Amino acid sequence: MKLLFKILLINSVIFGPLSAYAGWTGEVEVTRIVVVASGGINVKVEPGLTGCTSQSGYGASYASVYPDHKGLNSIHSNLLAAYMSGKKVSLYLADDTCKLTEMVLGGHYY
Repeated sequence: MKLLFKILLINSVIFGPLSAYAGWTGEVEVTRIVVVASGGINVKVEPGLTGCTSQSGYGASYASVYPDHKGLNSIHSNLLAAYMSGKKVSLYLADDTCKLTEMVLGGHYY
């Protein structure tokens, strides 16, 4: 019984939703990219994010790249490449609203 509990706990930590926090996510898969009216981008990933404050009201599971970000076009290109190829990415969230400021295509940032 203890072993089953440990397995369930580990699986929920590894595969469960990622709560909004500042810092790097683990490896995630890009499942949806939205270009919003302001010119920014929202991105949805799996395992999913929770507790985010996305731009344009897309909900708590989207990270956002705002239109004033100097790397907007590069991040958009990398997100599209990851989405089309199925490659994993790591995202750097600058704050607990899931403001996306950096990313790594192909896995972990280290």
